[in-house]
Amino acid sequence: MYLSRIELNTRRKDTMVALASPERLHATVESGFPSSADKKFRNLWRIDRLGNVLYLLVLSDGKPDFTHIVEQFGWPGAEQKWETKDYAPLLGRIELGQKWQFRLRANPVHSVKQPSNSQAQKPTKRGKVYAHVTVQQQEQWLLDRAAKYGFSLQESSFRVVQQEVKKFQRQRNPVTLGIATFEGILEVEDVALFLRTLICGIGRAKAYGCGLLTITRVSS
Repeated sequence: MYLSRIELNTRRKDTMVALASPERLHATVESGFPSSADKKFRNLWRIDRLGNVLYLLVLSDGKPDFTHIVEQFGWPGAEQKWETKDYAPLLGRIELGQKWQFRLRANPVHSVKQPSNSQAQKPTKRGKVYAHVTVQQQEQWLLDRAAKYGFSLQESSFRVVQQEVKKFQRQRNPVTLGIATFEGILEVEDVALFLRTLICGIGRAKAYGCGLLTITRVSS
């Protein structure tokens, strides 16, 4: 596994157009890998803002070539094109009971079964999907799912730091995503589950920049 980071140039029109279209960014990320590559896991990505700098962060099974992203949306003349680091050392350090500072950009949703129009009809199994819109709903969404992803949270140990609604077209159909960015401290409860979460992500809309969980040492 590899974690890559590309600085984006928000002064460029093409960059701003791509940021407005998660589907286009997804296609751009995927084109950084050979079409013949045998992938065990899907590529995860998200947009991160650190201070005044915007980055594209990508977790991938194979080592990427993001020259095209730098040329289209980055700083082609800069010495630092993009950073790619081996993710294995971090994964190898995960232990039960550890506390990590985390960041997650996710699509918190819930499904509601639709009532049937007649006694002969049955409600659909999955139901209609609705976004959680309030901070309280979004935080509860993550609290409720933490255990199945191998970690635990305290209500006071994390928070929603950003909310966003993305509207775009997918194959001429309108798509609306409610996105929340979470930051805080988690504790590892199940090493195997947590490792899978780091590799496979959390929740829906992973093709559109959601689901990637990243961790760093807790600052003292």
